Amino acid sequence: MGQTIAASKSNAVAGATFRRVIRMGIVTVSASAMMFLAVAGSASTAKAADTGESLFKANCVVCHGDDGRGSAVGKSLGVPDLHVKVTTMTDEQIATQIENGKGNMPPFKSSLDHEKVEKIVAFVRTFGKKK
Repeated sequence: MGQTIAASKSNAVAGATFRRVIRMGIVTVSASAMMFLAVAGSASTAKAADTGESLFKANCVVCHGDDGRGSAVGKSLGVPDLHVKVTTMTDEQIATQIENGKGNMPPFKSSLDHEKVEKIVAFVRTFGKKK
């Protein structure tokens, strides 16, 4: 009978240990899944932040306005309406002007790499298609 009680206690301890291991596994898997989703979400946020439109809004709207027609500040500085101007320039000319500046426009070469400039060029190019 002593062995039966000992076996019974051993089974109870084993069962409790097994349940604890299962709970820890569930907690670990849940925490891993949440971390994965957080990292995946931040990666997609970073990709979204690097769109031509978001780069334009972060660097160009102060003078060129949301719509590319020029803000009040930009108009006082004589910025052109991008809806018209981009139709007369090549992508290379637009990129060069963004990187090196021209007239009142400051250069962005030190703050935007060429890939980001190309994204802005592609976005600015859409203004030429809007009337």
